[in-house]
Amino acid sequence: MYDGVLLENGQPRSPWRPAPLRACDEVIALVARQRNVPIRLLMHKSRSRLATARARQLAMYLAHVVFGRSLTEIGEAFGRDRTTVSYACALIEDMRDDPRFDAEVCALERALEARLAGDDDHAA
Repeated sequence: MYDGVLLENGQPRSPWRPAPLRACDEVIALVARQRNVPIRLLMHKSRSRLATARARQLAMYLAHVVFGRSLTEIGEAFGRDRTTVSYACALIEDMRDDPRFDAEVCALERALEARLAGDDDHAA
């Protein structure tokens, strides 16, 4: 169910999307799977319930920190403004003071970095 990022109509997104958006797709799929939140809710225009909003904020944070995407690029990928992405990053950074949450974020960062390293190996 979470193997690929789907459009709202259920069709898979094109593999020919610009790199910033594809990177966000990977983060969205991982966070959706990890947090058990449907991808369509992470991408939905509404604010959603707290668990969904936190998952979205976490995905935005990871896209910025791990993939180094700009706040504007991430905002475009999520259908949000760059200031919303900035708020999400600051919030997640503050939440990392909790050791359990920090361990979860570290595990997600490692998974994404491993995936990024694997993509680099295939490109060579």
